[in-house]
This record gives sequence, C-alpha cells and structure tokens, in this order.
Amino acid sequence: MAETKDKAGVPDTLIEPIEMSSLDSSFRDAIHSMPNGEELSACFACSTCTAACPIANQWDHKPHQLIRMIILGMRDEVLSSSEIWECLTCFQCQERCPQNVRVTDIFFDCKNLAAEAGKVPSSIVGLGKELLGKGQLYQVTADWEREDLELEPEVPGLSTDAVKLILKSTRTGKLAGDE
Repeated sequence: MAETKDKAGVPDTLIEPIEMSSLDSSFRDAIHSMPNGEELSACFACSTCTAACPIANQWDHKPHQLIRMIILGMRDEVLSSSEIWECLTCFQCQERCPQNVRVTDIFFDCKNLAAEAGKVPSSIVGLGKELLGKGQLYQVTADWEREDLELEPEVPGLSTDAVKLILKSTRTGKLAGDE
C-alpha cells in the first residue's frame, strides 16, 4: 500500500491567483467605451480567436486570455504585455469571432493606452527612431542589390523628407523622442 503525505498549506495551482484589489474596472470601461470595444462584454472566452491566431502558440497570454484580462480590469498586465505589440494584425481572430468582438482593434486601443502610459517596448521605439531618421524602415544599402535586380543604383525620385516631416508631428515622433 502506498503512503500518502498530507500537505499542509496552500495547494499548488496551475495559475497564480488574481489579486482582486489590483483590478481596475475603469480599464474595462475605457476599452468598452472606445469605438472598437462596444462588443467587449459579449466575449464568453470560446477561444475561437486563439484558434485562429497564427502565432498564439508563441504567446504567454493567448488572445482570448488578453480579452478576459481586459474584462477583469487587469490594466497593468495587459498594457505591459508583449503580446499586444507582437500581434500580426492579420484580423483572423476578429473575423472569426462569433460575438463580433473586435479583438485586433482592441489590441490597437491597448497599444495606444500603453503608449500614453509610457509602456512601449524599446524595440518599437527603435523602429520609430529609424523611421523618423530615414523615412522608411528598409533601405537598400548596397548598389549591388539593385544591380542584381537590374535597377538603377539610386531609386529615381525617392524623397522621404515629406514622410519624416509628417512623422515628427505624430505619436511616432513623440515616442521616438523627437518632439
């Protein structure tokens, strides 16, 4: 007969319990009041969005979990999550949602709130700085690359000055420290 040990104390759980005092219902209300958040409360965590997401298996928090976290009012956890920035914006989650929850759009709203709170990952800020400095994210840096494609060494008529000027007056300019 096998011996059993009585464990004293708190039982092991699969997830950490949520500290109820840290929940912020105004976060849920803020998202719900945005044009994309009208159907937020219709989510019943069916996981269809997660099943549709091509990168959900790489995330710690799946799309349906992030939506549930928003509904619960877990502002800090959502706005600090890397997942809202890693979203591919393929809209598959949103298109397949049986309750018409605008998942991708809600993630955009969360990014905006995170930016206002200064919670933008340094990699995103770096992209913003590069975009402001060059006017484009990818530059052909070697003449041979264009030669291999039988193109002129320089892109004819390419000027990124207007793009850089416009970006300086946007949130990108503000985030990249070019106010």
